[in-house]
Amino acid sequence: MLTAQQVLDTTFTATKFREGYDVEQVDIYLDDVSATFKAYEAGGRPGTGLLTSAAAGDVRFSATKWREGYEVTEVDELIDAIVGTLRSYESGPTPTSPLTVPHPTAAARDDVGQQDAPAPDHAPGARPLGIHDLTTQLQYARVRANGSDRLVVLLPDGSSAHVTALDAGPQGITLRTAPQE
Repeated sequence: MLTAQQVLDTTFTATKFREGYDVEQVDIYLDDVSATFKAYEAGGRPGTGLLTSAAAGDVRFSATKWREGYEVTEVDELIDAIVGTLRSYESGPTPTSPLTVPHPTAAARDDVGQQDAPAPDHAPGARPLGIHDLTTQLQYARVRANGSDRLVVLLPDGSSAHVTALDAGPQGITLRTAPQE
């Protein structure tokens, strides 16, 4: 089985004047794969928007010929290994809840800024994401959302809200939100 780090450390033979895969497209794909593997390696299941084995195997890249690209055979072999690893994760035992970011506190929804106790995380066994993992997943999500910088959170009551600001304190990072229009 591959690891997230192995995927990130992968190098391919460069092509020029012969067919290869578009470098940027392959690199974005590998970033998505790495994020998915990191979610599994952290003991959770990947959240919505991360790759499945079917999606990973269905990927198609633009061909290059007159500019630098990645060797087609090498990339295809890695994709086969990625699909195999994802199938192993998908069929193996995983925790019953996905990795989650704890929902905002009542204070995070309050523009006055009064501090209430954090609301409990409603997903049993859910682990909060660290700032590094959250940042990485946000970067990948931004690419998949065609560069959108808008962040929306799902609140415990099922509604959603736009993140308008964040505060850092000894308990972690608190998101301030406004109702979604």
